Amino acid sequence: MSQNKQQLGSKLFISLGIIHQLTDAWLAKALGPHNLTQSQFNVLTHFSRHPDQAQTVSQLSDVMQMNQPGLTKVVNKLFDMGLVGIEKDADDGRKKWIKINQSGLEKVSVAYASFSPMMESCFGGWEEEEMSDTLEKINKLKGWLDSHRD
Repeated sequence: MSQNKQQLGSKLFISLGIIHQLTDAWLAKALGPHNLTQSQFNVLTHFSRHPDQAQTVSQLSDVMQMNQPGLTKVVNKLFDMGLVGIEKDADDGRKKWIKINQSGLEKVSVAYASFSPMMESCFGGWEEEEMSDTLEKINKLKGWLDSHRD
C-alpha cells in the first residue's frame, strides 16, 4: 500500500472514530426520553431487522460483539420491560431463545421516529445521490470489517 493510501486510511479511521463518539453521545441523549440505554436500543434494533428470528445469548454475543454476562443483563432488562420474549429450548433447558415482541418493535419505531428532526437537520443539505454514495462506501467497509472479525 502506498504511503498516501496509508495516510488516507488512518484519516478515515480517525474520522470514523470521531463520528462514533459523536453519534454515541447524541444517541445516549436521544434515548433518554424512551427509557432505553444504547445497549438496549442496539439489541432491539438488531432484532427489529429480523423480527421473526429468535436467537440465544451466545448467538447475540457473537453478532453484537458484547460479552455474554453484559448481554444477559441487557436481555433480562428488556424482558422485564416487556420488549422481548424469552423461551426455554425444548431440548436443552439451559438454552433460552430471545425474540423481539410487538411492544419491542413499537418501541424501536417510536425511537427512530423521534430521530427525524436530527436526521433532517443533519442530512437536509445532502443530495440523495451523496447519501447513496456514502452509504455504499460505508457498507463496503462494514462488510469487510464484518468478514474479518476475530
